[in-house]
Amino acid sequence: LRQSNVKPERPDPSFLRTLDSSIKRNTAVIKKLKQISEEQRESLMDELRSVNLSKFVTEAVTAICDAKLKTSDLQAAVQICSLLHQRYQDFSSSLAQGLLKVFFPGKAVEDLETDRNSKAMKKRSTLKLLLELYFVGVIEDSSIFVNIIKDLVGMEHLKDRDTTQTNLSLLATFARQGRVFLGLPLSGPEFSKEFF
Repeated sequence: LRQSNVKPERPDPSFLRTLDSSIKRNTAVIKKLKQISEEQRESLMDELRSVNLSKFVTEAVTAICDAKLKTSDLQAAVQICSLLHQRYQDFSSSLAQGLLKVFFPGKAVEDLETDRNSKAMKKRSTLKLLLELYFVGVIEDSSIFVNIIKDLVGMEHLKDRDTTQTNLSLLATFARQGRVFLGLPLSGPEFSKEFF
């Protein structure tokens, strides 16, 4: 998958014109992107292969960014994002920007506790998705992780205990999944010794 993503052989515009580009069909497919799941992966990928989303890339990115992904659905999301990356040149840069908005939403008023929990879960799943997309070559810029980590350990977040705990949890998620960035071995007894 990484090989296909690093050097994608994108179809030429004449091939894309042979696919269904009707607004009705594309809208239906984009709605399904908001509910990516492992069970629907194959059928959704078949539908994505049969439509021309070149005029709807931004809408597809927004749908993927809004999707509430469970850990079990991450691989399906990675496969779908890979397919879209291999087809549409502007997909991956738009996707990276869209996913980063979860971490840098701009200045907002503090929200309710339940909203804070859902935001923390969204950040965790987004961080996992970003890492997986980096590993398979859809996202090539590793500096986005540096920016995310800088934000998570920023002084303004250390003033609030709940936010600090949430950010430490996100950093632990990054450390578990992003061992390559930290220069740690991928597994084995020396991994846990070096990590701690």
